[in-house]
Amino acid sequence: MDDGPIELGAPQIPSDGSAVAPPGDPLLPTDAAPAPAKDDSASESAQVIAKAVRYVKAKRGGDLAAVILAGSAARDAMTSHSDVDLLVLVLGADNSHELVRVLSRIVEIRYLGASEAEEQVNTSPRLPIILRKARVLYELEAAGSQLLQKAHARFRQGPPSLTIHEKIRLRATVLHWLGKAEDQQADPAIARHLLSLFLDEAMSAFYQLRGFWPASPVKHLRFISQRDHVMGEFLQQAFTATDLADQLATARRIADHLFKDIPAPARID
Repeated sequence: MDDGPIELGAPQIPSDGSAVAPPGDPLLPTDAAPAPAKDDSASESAQVIAKAVRYVKAKRGGDLAAVILAGSAARDAMTSHSDVDLLVLVLGADNSHELVRVLSRIVEIRYLGASEAEEQVNTSPRLPIILRKARVLYELEAAGSQLLQKAHARFRQGPPSLTIHEKIRLRATVLHWLGKAEDQQADPAIARHLLSLFLDEAMSAFYQLRGFWPASPVKHLRFISQRDHVMGEFLQQAFTATDLADQLATARRIADHLFKDIPAPARID
């Protein structure tokens, strides 16, 4: 958005009916009749979610298919710094994002065409994970519930496997950032920034090549170390080294280990 987050308040958000919750889940509280909360934080979170749903329904009511709550809010694991993540399914085509502010929370809203969402569940390396513990807040003709069922089934199948060409492309992409970092050794600040991009890409490549769904960012190092001790040791060294030359040397060892079975692109000269 061009002007930053929009602040939502009761006067600006008309209500057009209560939200629909899946079987076994309580209906969202409204401002007029808030549901009992365990503490002030839980009560605030419920208000934020309810206001955000009313905002979405008022904005996209004509083509709205479902509103799905994801992230820490869906897992009842919000902290004082957590955002609220909503996936909004709409009729027709859409793939846009919006940030709004409700009370003290930032709400990130992703709009996605319902048909496109179903396709992405089968191909995306992230969407099945995001929807694994998501909850439907509002839906028409079970659009949200059906998507969650497909996401759960896709998660059980494991991530999509890569072809040899996709593995070679992945290798080239990761090594691109390492090469850029090595080229910028004369400017340590830029080199370290590029090196951080390489490490992010290398960890992402580890999951794709080994056939694992990505763990949460805070668990990357532990997850990888438990499944590949050598890779975990290299990553630990890269993150803790203070000398740029040592970091780059360790990064090269990471690349060699990660892609030891992946050939380089064929030469035609």
